[in-house]
Amino acid sequence: MEETRTITIDKYDYKLMINALNEFRNAKLQENIDTEIIDRLIIHLIKAPINKKTLSLNKKLKGKYTIEGR
Repeated sequence: MEETRTITIDKYDYKLMINALNEFRNAKLQENIDTEIIDRLIIHLIKAPINKKTLSLNKKLKGKYTIEGR
């Protein structure tokens, strides 16, 4: 069975990961090394679902903010 891991990152870390993998891929292309595995990982990252959390004013809690969207 394949192991699955979930991490929470912000948009800056996400862009950093994509950029670093792309630079790594370009370096391997310069060395004439197959980049299929790196390509698949980049595609997985790009297609990863976004879990947006938003703050909303909860009227039932008399003005307290709650986190929605999990």
